[in-house]
Amino acid sequence: MTNFPALEVVIGLSFVFFIFSLICSAVVEWIATKLNWRARMLEVAMENIFSGCDSITDEGRELAQKFWDHPLIQSLQHPKNEQTLKPRKPTATPLAAQPKKAPARPSYVPSRTFVLALLDLGAQAHVKAATAAGVNPPPSVATVSLEDQINAIENVQMRNALLTLYRSVDGEVQHFRRTAEEWFDDSMQRVTGWYKRHAQRALWLIAILIVLAFNVDTLSIGQTLWRDAPARNLIVHQAETATQTDQSQIDPAAAAKALPVPLGWKLFETGTGPEDIPNTADSIIAKILGLLLSAAALTLGAPFWFDLLSKIVRVRGSGPPPKTSDATTKATAGSTASTAQPGTT
Repeated sequence: MTNFPALEVVIGLSFVFFIFSLICSAVVEWIATKLNWRARMLEVAMENIFSGCDSITDEGRELAQKFWDHPLIQSLQHPKNEQTLKPRKPTATPLAAQPKKAPARPSYVPSRTFVLALLDLGAQAHVKAATAAGVNPPPSVATVSLEDQINAIENVQMRNALLTLYRSVDGEVQHFRRTAEEWFDDSMQRVTGWYKRHAQRALWLIAILIVLAFNVDTLSIGQTLWRDAPARNLIVHQAETATQTDQSQIDPAAAAKALPVPLGWKLFETGTGPEDIPNTADSIIAKILGLLLSAAALTLGAPFWFDLLSKIVRVRGSGPPPKTSDATTKATAGSTASTAQPGTT
């Protein structure tokens, strides 16, 4: 094991960034859940897919509403007027008379369910059109062919997109469904990109607020770890313990309280100390720089810092290989020469 203070300071800073990155991620995830970011983005993405262009159309919204009303999709949504974890209270008011809430859209739709629901909407539209045209006997949903299901979809853009996929597989049903599912998955990759960019902007804001609230100053923490050997040894031990534990089992709040570094503010106290409110130009600039460095580090995410921390801890634990003495080298060479067979190299 090495005794290299600079490496231990890096380990300590990485551990601090990892703990507060967990806190930032938890806050962003809580906000995303409360505001239904995933469900809202999926709803907009569905309307965009059904519109078939760079802007959402009325036809796209109409088909999207029929899609959400399909029984296969209804089963994915949260039931209205129901509290999942609370016991149901007895009430004399019938369900039809109770105030209705807006439906809670799902945050994820399987590609197979998407294709089945969309084709079933086409089959129902084909049966409806045939019945209105006076076809006798009217066809049933189960007997409608795949091509008729696609052609009966009322949205022109969606119908043309599915017909393109249909012609690309020469009308083979199983290949068409697999291709349509892959096309939907590719579209959902775009939605994932939307969410990541939105979450990254939120993470920047949360990181700035966290470092300001807890005074997570990279420069101040680094100086403390460099000068205080006991604090450095303690935080290295905490980091080593964390790398041997699953990330999901780490309590970031408890870990932040146990950090042996200066955090927080001493309100109404000015000075140049790590927890004081800076009162000189140099200390103000240093504080702003340290806080900005911390905020930028937290936006890299907890997985990044956990992986980096694990690698650095392994490097510190392994250390350089021991030097071989001359006597040992000569003894090893002699032993090798005595055991070698004639004619071998």
